[in-house]
Amino acid sequence: MISKDQKIKRMIEVAQLYYEEDKSQNEIAKELGISRPLVSVILSEAKDRGIVKVTINDIRFSAEQIAERIKNIYKISEITIVPDEENDGLTNAKVAEIAFNQYFSKANDGKRAGIGWGNMIGRMADYAATLDNAVFTNGAVFPLAGGLKSMTRDYHLNELVRIFSLKTGREPYFLYAPALHDTPMEYELAKNTEAYASIREEWDYMEQALVSISNYPSFPDLGVRSLYGNALMEKKVVGWMLAHYFDSYGRIISPAAEATLQASVKQLKLTDLTAVCSNQIKPQCVVGALRTGIIDRLIIPLSLAEKVAGTTI
Repeated sequence: MISKDQKIKRMIEVAQLYYEEDKSQNEIAKELGISRPLVSVILSEAKDRGIVKVTINDIRFSAEQIAERIKNIYKISEITIVPDEENDGLTNAKVAEIAFNQYFSKANDGKRAGIGWGNMIGRMADYAATLDNAVFTNGAVFPLAGGLKSMTRDYHLNELVRIFSLKTGREPYFLYAPALHDTPMEYELAKNTEAYASIREEWDYMEQALVSISNYPSFPDLGVRSLYGNALMEKKVVGWMLAHYFDSYGRIISPAAEATLQASVKQLKLTDLTAVCSNQIKPQCVVGALRTGIIDRLIIPLSLAEKVAGTTI
């Protein structure tokens, strides 16, 4: 009969072969001349006796830890991380729903709010369309840029403003002018109109702004080639908010001549800006957007937030 000391010695030997030398139970059985089931029994007993302690290190971070990491690195005031759904479509719909309810929350009633364009803002309008019409409240909603020639409603800012106004009760203001102009002269003429002067005043005094972070390129041309030439490609632009293009370091790329009717970077920096992004956005794009210093609040899917928290450039 095996003594107690010999039994402990054999448990240590088997445990070392299995855990330290990474040998299989069959290999250990052959080496020691015992059966494979006996090896399993010895390993189990080694755990029960405290000879072997298995520690599982969960290397995943909680949503709260990810949020704190992103806030600390990029110096933003608030981040909302939305758990992923079964697929990207459902995830993006949930992000849009949460973004709408936060941006137009009761705490923000009465504020003057600018609206940008993009797929996620279009999804916010889709969600808003399912709600009952609101009674009038104080505050206003207005576009942050002129319109774009696009087949999708996501870039028709006046239509987005109309929907958000109808569902939140805020007074709508519209800008009947294109965002992109062929020449600086046309741009200057647009800036001298009464319609632009009215919206420009809203941009100067707005309390909130909402933009969608987009990959570059994510929309066919946008008529920017004549304004930027090859600069966007040469300077490795990763994304855009409104028609402000930025690289992975957050540097805004300026056109050769300004011809885009939109709220300026300075105006956006002076307001409380919320940025929302879909699950299709590249992490380098989100990092670049955060580094611009424009964003105060970010609404982002969990899987993308994990990548952003671990992205280094």
